[in-house]
Amino acid sequence: MIKNLSVKKGDKVLVIAGKDNGKIANVISTLPSKNKVVVEGVNIATKHKKARKQDQKSKIEKVEAAFDASNVMVVCGSCGKATRVAHKEVNGKMVRVCKKCGQSLDKAVVKEAKKAKKPAVKVEEKEVVTEANEQAAKVSTTKKPSAPRATKKIATVKTTTAKTATRVAVRKTAPSSGK
Repeated sequence: MIKNLSVKKGDKVLVIAGKDNGKIANVISTLPSKNKVVVEGVNIATKHKKARKQDQKSKIEKVEAAFDASNVMVVCGSCGKATRVAHKEVNGKMVRVCKKCGQSLDKAVVKEAKKAKKPAVKVEEKEVVTEANEQAAKVSTTKKPSAPRATKKIATVKTTTAKTATRVAVRKTAPSSGK
């Protein structure tokens, strides 16, 4: 039975169980049919190699052995934290995504985004009426001469990967004349 692993060859992973608990290293290979991974410098096993020809020498080698994939967590390249893997569809492709920061874990998708030369940041401006302006509007309804209302422009940034907007800067604009 072939399973889909959330870990791929070349990923940086954190070992969370076993004698090498706490080590961070790269994945050398994956064995999805056995649900195992081989990680660089982790789970070192000793192999005895017997000489097969007269001119060869017998030797003892230390090699990385496979262990269960559930004993590792993928380390996100952008936030640097060990994370679980989510799957999202981006540009018609299913992509592995960091659960903590939302960035893509697949290197091919990151390279494609850089090659596309699309602007990663879109800036939008919105006018917002402040609380002081609301109070001034209430006062103006009591038949007193009204002062021009001051507004603030808030520049928000929307990234292509984030769903929420982030406030960047707040600028006050001069009050507009009512004429």
